[in-house]
Amino acid sequence: MTDEERAKWLILEHCRMINDGNVEGLLQLYAEDCTFEDPVGNGKQHGLHALSQRAAAAVFSGAFEDAAMPVASKDGQWASVPMISTFNYLPLAGPAMAESGLLPATPPDDPEEKMIRVNMVMTIRVNAVGLVDRMMALYGSSDVTVIERK
Repeated sequence: MTDEERAKWLILEHCRMINDGNVEGLLQLYAEDCTFEDPVGNGKQHGLHALSQRAAAAVFSGAFEDAAMPVASKDGQWASVPMISTFNYLPLAGPAMAESGLLPATPPDDPEEKMIRVNMVMTIRVNAVGLVDRMMALYGSSDVTVIERK
């Protein structure tokens, strides 16, 4: 596998692990000293423990990451993928996103029947041993919508 192929595989494997609810598998893709921002602008978080908490919350919220075709840098250190991520409004995501200003402070009618849809681009950096050492999720309030649960 070339460095570019590895970077693309890692970013798609991240999505697959979230979709499968496999937090332990996700953590195996990341370096112990990784940093991540989800979303960029909310502050960096550091380390596998923080990542495991974030990933567990996503899985608990029913997250599904529908990734498109990834792209990688020529040196294989970076990869990005546009995606649509959906997850349940309650109990965690909606209130947390409202608190951070990504959603209105007033919850929607029937929040238990709602989901959140986020159009985003995820970018990763791969270290010298082939693990993700940085992840950034790029989206803002104009990319976040509340939708009906299907």
